[in-house]
This record gives sequence, C-alpha cells and structure tokens, in this order.
Amino acid sequence: MNIIKILGAYGGTDDGKATTSIQISEKVTIDAGNILNPLGYRARKIDHMFFTHSHYDHIVDLPFFIDAFFLEREEPLHLYGINHTIDVLKKHIFNSAICPDFNIIAQAGGKGPAIVFHEIEAGNEYAADSVRMTPFETNHIVKSVGYVIKKHGKKIMFTSDTYKCGKIWDILNSDETITKLIIETSFPSAYEHLALASGHLTPKLLNEELSHLKRTDVDIYICHIKPKHIDTIKKELRDFERTKNAIVLDDGMEIEL
Repeated sequence: MNIIKILGAYGGTDDGKATTSIQISEKVTIDAGNILNPLGYRARKIDHMFFTHSHYDHIVDLPFFIDAFFLEREEPLHLYGINHTIDVLKKHIFNSAICPDFNIIAQAGGKGPAIVFHEIEAGNEYAADSVRMTPFETNHIVKSVGYVIKKHGKKIMFTSDTYKCGKIWDILNSDETITKLIIETSFPSAYEHLALASGHLTPKLLNEELSHLKRTDVDIYICHIKPKHIDTIKKELRDFERTKNAIVLDDGMEIEL
C-alpha cells in the first residue's frame, strides 16, 4: 500500500509518547527517534535512514538498532544527513567513548563496515528502495533539513523541527504535486518566546505561516507536540482559521498517499 507510517510523532517521551521517526518504506526511515519498539524484529529490514538533524530525540534509537541486528545483517546500514549531522554522529555518537565506531567495524554477516555515511545537500534528490528524497533547509537552532518524499508518483513534505521558514511555502507553492504537509507545532502559543529560542512553532505562529500558502488543496498534519501540551495545542489549532482542519498525528498512525 502507498502509505507512510508514523513510528514516533512527538517532541518528548512524557506519558509513553515516542519521539520522531517515520517509516517511508519497508527499508527506509526518516530519523530514528522510535524504531525498535513499534517494529520489533521487522526493523531488521531497514537499510536506509535519512536524518533531519542531530538532536537526540531524532537519533536515540540508532545505536540500539545497530546493536540489535549487528550479528545478522549482510548489508551495511546507510545513514544520510547534511554535513553537520554526519559530523555530530561521527564525533559524539560513534566515537568509541559513547558507542563503538561501526563506521570502521566490519559487519558480522557480510563484508565492509556496519554503517556507511552519506553526506547529502539541500536541493538534490536521493534514491533509496522505492522512494526518492529531496532535502531542503529549515530554520532550527542547529543546521537541519526537511524532506520532500516521492513514493509511487505521490509527494509529501515533512518539515521536521523548524521555526518560521519561507522555503517551506516556496516549495509548496511551486510544486502542486505535493499534496500533504507534515509540520511541527511544539509549544502552546503562550510559549512563543521559548519557540523562538528553541527553533519551534506554536499554533499561532503556524497559523501566521500558513498565510504564505497560496493553495487550498494541501492536507496539513501536525507532529512534534510536547506531550504535556497536547490538549492545549489541539484546542488552539481548532481555534485558528488556517489550522482548524489540521490532523494531529499520533504514534502508529498511517498516512495514505
């Protein structure tokens, strides 16, 4: 089926919620905030992980994933990210002090290293399994990207973590084949100062940003809510004109393309 699955939808783990991870196909994910728990042994089939940025809630399952399937994998795990993200993973995760350096450790069931890093650039398209991924720059407190995902001729945009970002609306307004948008809303509108400081959106800010969208045929999905603010943010989204029909994502939900 032409779907993507939300493995982790939130910006925190309060009350059992899971952090950001999206399964694009059987072999491809975006981010690694929650992979092993929802997929279990099926996760062994994942060969490609595209990362939006280096924050812990987007990478936390990566070392555990490698450890879980190291002895049986025959192909390396391919990790895609912009220069900053790859540098952080190499220096602060796979550095032998925090986690073994699987970039130089040969995989047990095959040849070559257990992981292979791929440095990507915004605006270029990358193919993996049955999907094509085009990263674009977003506006977060570290260098980050979102992705335009193309699967079986259908396109969906995932912004990941971002503050106000004109690039999102430029892409959507210029490409009418993108019919769905997954965008973050982390804090209630009363915390706009925190949203600015941390590079996130509120319902009020999202409503303002949507004024730049010159189309009415884009389905809006909300992710990365901080769990303790779920009820407040849902109410605020319903109160604003441009966000009242937005769908709030939950762990395990599927989006049909």
